Amino acid sequence: MDVLLKEEFIAAMHRFKKVGRSFLPCCGINMGEFFVMERISRDMPCSSTDISASEMQNHPQFTKPAVSQMLNSLEKKGYVHREIDKNDRRRIVVTLTADGEEVLKQGKTNFNNLVNQAIARFGEENTRQFISLVARLTDITEDLKDISPQDDKKEEHLD
Repeated sequence: MDVLLKEEFIAAMHRFKKVGRSFLPCCGINMGEFFVMERISRDMPCSSTDISASEMQNHPQFTKPAVSQMLNSLEKKGYVHREIDKNDRRRIVVTLTADGEEVLKQGKTNFNNLVNQAIARFGEENTRQFISLVARLTDITEDLKDISPQDDKKEEHLD
């Protein structure tokens, strides 16, 4: 395989990841924290269905250590509050604070504006094609996780 193509691919992936991380510079939170706050916000209006820390950790988008780290960070910033569930003392309920709700609102506005501008500049057809290609690449990389290291070495010798 072309070495330059590999390097350009890796550089493009790193660049895209770096841009994604800086989508919320105004709010003092990263994308992971934004999505955690968004998830908490969705469950908050119904007090009977408050989200617990362990329920957040079971979300497929997040790993348990990442959720724990993000909740700690958000709590230090004063954006979330954790307390023991009065009905089940084994359960820790997570809610947004007033400051957290404000930061999330500001983050959503900024995020939506940036996404709208990016789509407008990139074009609808390019955006649809990009979505399709990213989905395909994601499927391929998920499939490659199942390949053993021995299989990977065999493929390297074929290059």
